[in-house]
Amino acid sequence: MDSQTHRHSHPRLLIAAGEASGDMYAAELMPRLAERLPGLSAFGLGGAQSRAAGIETIVDMDQVSVMGLVEVLRHYGQLRAAMNTLVEALDRDRPDLVIVIDFQEFNQRLAKAAKARGIPVLFVVAPQVWAWRAGRARHFDRYADHLAVLFDFEVPLFAAHGLPTTHIGHPLIELIDREAPDRAEARQTLSLSAEDTVIGLLPGSRRGEIERLLPGFIATAERLLEADPTRRFILPRADSIDADWLGERIAECAPSARLHERLTITTSGARRVMAASDALLIASGTASLEAALIGTPMVIAYRSNRLTYALARHLVRIEHIGLPNIILGREAVPERLQDAATPEQLAEDIEQLLSPDGSASQRTALREIRGRLGQRGAFDRLADLATGMITDNA
Repeated sequence: MDSQTHRHSHPRLLIAAGEASGDMYAAELMPRLAERLPGLSAFGLGGAQSRAAGIETIVDMDQVSVMGLVEVLRHYGQLRAAMNTLVEALDRDRPDLVIVIDFQEFNQRLAKAAKARGIPVLFVVAPQVWAWRAGRARHFDRYADHLAVLFDFEVPLFAAHGLPTTHIGHPLIELIDREAPDRAEARQTLSLSAEDTVIGLLPGSRRGEIERLLPGFIATAERLLEADPTRRFILPRADSIDADWLGERIAECAPSARLHERLTITTSGARRVMAASDALLIASGTASLEAALIGTPMVIAYRSNRLTYALARHLVRIEHIGLPNIILGREAVPERLQDAATPEQLAEDIEQLLSPDGSASQRTALREIRGRLGQRGAFDRLADLATGMITDNA
């Protein structure tokens, strides 16, 4: 096949987003691209939000949404099938540009396949070379023709090796400002009173995460309820998580009848739960940064496969795993990992956040984060960058 990209009468893109945050970013990016590129069509890897934005998802992100070495090995067959589907589409449809959003290991392989076919690649979200395997920055031009980064300190790490790198700012600022409800509205929607003490339980948006974290989160809620039987608990269910499956997982945790009465499962969205809550028990990931921008005090908890965790501890060079703490450079938010994420410790941490001093202290720290994430307009800057790559290669 000719190494040059086949030119279509209208621009055609492959967009790959393998996890919830990337799906959200793709959905925000697509209409901005459509404004700039009349007749645009897009296909690729994504979820419900990508589809709603008009992207044809030839692979659903549920097929590839796994984390950790052991989990990847267990699901290798379905990951390879997804990759094969996307690579076949590269050969068949010859998109004008490939946009891959985070989801590093999978998307690096897809990007490398695109570059081997002479198709330009815009990689959105840098690998965290400042956290581990710094040498990856030297060779990242194997996967990208241009890299869009969310943090300004990432630009020199890649630009120093000759890779065109643009700081677009963090998209969450814009999304939170536009979409996050205020506390009163959130509580009204969730049928909570202004006087309720509310704890949000956010064990993640992947089945594997939920299976590992939910038992500890439920046991923590039981302890908190023993201390104060009037407390309310809210758990958001992502669209990607089947209601019956989640109900079965909760039943396996054997919550008391009293907790059943005080626990609400909602599909109103994680941000609404964050805004409504007095404190959050939350999985590590992008959601913790969303909660920080909303301003709700939280405890970050995480459990992974023991082998995956042991390998990560050997490779990772930073002290913290929570994005709020990484951005601040200190542990403003408690992090409880693996065996440290006990119901006793988590309940103690939440109790501290429910105290006036504990709440005020963390809220003050969280307010610092917004100023470190750049200006609004990340999606427009990204759309301009992608449009320029298409027109320059036309």
